[in-house]
Amino acid sequence: MLRGQELREGIRMLLDMVYPRECPVCGKELSLQESHICKECMSDMPLTYFWKWKDNPAEKMLWARTRFERVVSLFFYSRDNGYSKLIHRVKYEGDKELGRYLGRMLGQFLSDAGFMADAIIPVPLHWLRLWKRGYNQASVISEGISGAMDGIPVINNVLERKKYSRSQTGKSMSGKWQNVSGAFFLRNNHVARQLEGCHVFLVDDVLTSGATAEACYDALSRIPGIRITYITIGATVRC
Repeated sequence: MLRGQELREGIRMLLDMVYPRECPVCGKELSLQESHICKECMSDMPLTYFWKWKDNPAEKMLWARTRFERVVSLFFYSRDNGYSKLIHRVKYEGDKELGRYLGRMLGQFLSDAGFMADAIIPVPLHWLRLWKRGYNQASVISEGISGAMDGIPVINNVLERKKYSRSQTGKSMSGKWQNVSGAFFLRNNHVARQLEGCHVFLVDDVLTSGATAEACYDALSRIPGIRITYITIGATVRC
């Protein structure tokens, strides 16, 4: 009888023959040993290393308006390279497993760097967008981070997005701030009280202007003593 690992590899091989998997970054067919991203693209991923970098460019960008403990992103995001396709796959094409995979990768870096938190809070979607998409990509990423960090609880019911905002894509800097200004509120006062004095990870997919980060910070900072680290998979900031 095949052992569990051998059985899984056999099933994976059969599935790859019928439905070949491709690397989202370069389009190359993945081997049996590769998971979600090919080895070449994995080795070339433009990692930020912000988890090792205190006062990094992302943190400096948000200093004027927030008091985040830390700001950390997995890789530098640009529409000019293939790595933006990772976010697109997670956000618009329903690839939740890729989202969890990227979350686990970032969670392992955070764990290795000594980061700890009491809870993970995904940036929420408006209920209508959640209904249309079927899931919240920030929640999926949060699940991956949690899985790599000893099961830090993911809390989806503390923040609510009451304002339905159009996509931030293509908006000017001022337009992005106006788009999310006042959009987020504390949804559950009972849960909020349990977070008093806690350190939380606020998780989103991409850091661009910082408008969403600030809007969520404004809502969460009403909780006495809360400390917030903002975490994303991609970041458009440059060194």
